[in-house]
Amino acid sequence: TATGLYIEPQPLRWTLRLIFIIVFLVGSVGNLVVCMAVIRRKRSRTSNNIFTFNLALSDLLTVLIYVPTQMAAFENDHNWPFGNFVCQLAYVIIPVCLSASIATLLAITTDRYRAIAYPMRPRLSGKHVRAILVAIWTVSIITALPLMFVAREVRPAPRQVYCDEVWPEGPYSRVYWIAIFVIQYILPLGMICALAMLIALKVRRNSLKMIEKSSHVLAAAVRQRMKQTSKITNMLIALVILYAICMLPQHVVYLCMVYGDLLQFKYRVYVLRFANVFPMANSALNPIAYGTLNKEFKMVFKKFFK
Repeated sequence: TATGLYIEPQPLRWTLRLIFIIVFLVGSVGNLVVCMAVIRRKRSRTSNNIFTFNLALSDLLTVLIYVPTQMAAFENDHNWPFGNFVCQLAYVIIPVCLSASIATLLAITTDRYRAIAYPMRPRLSGKHVRAILVAIWTVSIITALPLMFVAREVRPAPRQVYCDEVWPEGPYSRVYWIAIFVIQYILPLGMICALAMLIALKVRRNSLKMIEKSSHVLAAAVRQRMKQTSKITNMLIALVILYAICMLPQHVVYLCMVYGDLLQFKYRVYVLRFANVFPMANSALNPIAYGTLNKEFKMVFKKFFK
């Protein structure tokens, strides 16, 4: 039954509570620190750091809007307590922010490739970066817009109010979510992987050529530059892997619900709950990646927690 989907065993309930709290605290504090670091320090406003700011902003919106509403509904036996407008807002915010996140990762990858493949070209200006960010958020909002018209309160029985999608008859829901899977997952990750491979090949080829033709002093400088590029690339790879891992369960669950028989699966409650939690967890894991793999943000976090 529908209500059966919302019943969790007590160990699962306490596990989910703990995850919600950790995601909210780590995600809100971590992403806020990253945003403030870029805003306050002018020298931090490189194109790479501004894109990182945008990534942190999308994660912060997820943590501050989506996570609390999910926590409240969870504690209310999944009954939606906030009304129709907040239902629409909460339903839209997660696909908007996920689209913005993966588009920003693609922008960072493209920027890195451009810097390595065409080192003599000028860096992206502030005007160009702002235009890219506006395009990212505009496209992200457009992709999520259909949900504004189908997300609403659903009352299947007395004293039961859920926030859910109500699509018209036909294949609309299936077409939309498969399109989202392609737009938010398959296409951007494929492009990022291709660019990352090109970056790795280009760095290796260029560095070997420069070291062969350079003096010992210049060769040391080249190695230092390689090291710096590798660090940025490693952080980017970590963020992309986190996104890929955290987003995949939700997409797989949806495809199983459309083309399989997930609702008959014995452990469906566990699968559904954790598939919903993973995208939220991504918003808390990203600032940990910044603080671990980026020297500049690592110093910022150290100062903040002193």
